[in-house]
Amino acid sequence: MKLKVGDIFTIPVNDEKTGFGQIIKIPNKSNFVIVVFNEIYAGRNWPGLTEIVNDKILFFGYTMDAKLYHKHWKIIGNDSINVSKIKMPFYKLGTPPDCKLTDYKGNILRRITKDIFDRLNYQEVIAPVRYENALKATHNFAEWREDYNELLYDNVLESIKQVEGLGNNNNLIKYLKDGLGRIWARWMRGS
Repeated sequence: MKLKVGDIFTIPVNDEKTGFGQIIKIPNKSNFVIVVFNEIYAGRNWPGLTEIVNDKILFFGYTMDAKLYHKHWKIIGNDSINVSKIKMPFYKLGTPPDCKLTDYKGNILRRITKDIFDRLNYQEVIAPVRYENALKATHNFAEWREDYNELLYDNVLESIKQVEGLGNNNNLIKYLKDGLGRIWARWMRGS
């Protein structure tokens, strides 16, 4: 099965209702990034692809192809008109005091303070069934579990806000002081 950026797929909510997701990035061969849209639809009364991709994004994350491979989720078309508008998250890497910021591909962008580190999430791959169950819970067809909060697209927006905050003078000054302090200490040690 050849998956492509822009592929739109069904997510069964129950026997009568269906939700939709979309592949938005394929950063490597073992997983891909999806969004799950908020609206669900009765029967086969589905909107067009453009209307689907213009819906509010509810969930975002990395997953595998198990549900697509076994045809539990079915690809119904491809429309990538919205993909470039979807904001991509930043993640933390390492453990304090060796705190780093990465992009969605895992590229290390810079060192970060422990304060910023504590407000970001680690990048992780989530089983597709969790997205499906979270969509069911959103629409009261299942009970909401605490771990579904990790899937919310709002977390992506929050990670961007935290990183944009690095441009804030107080955070930037603290970051520079930390970095320059370490450089000064190394220079003083002669290393």
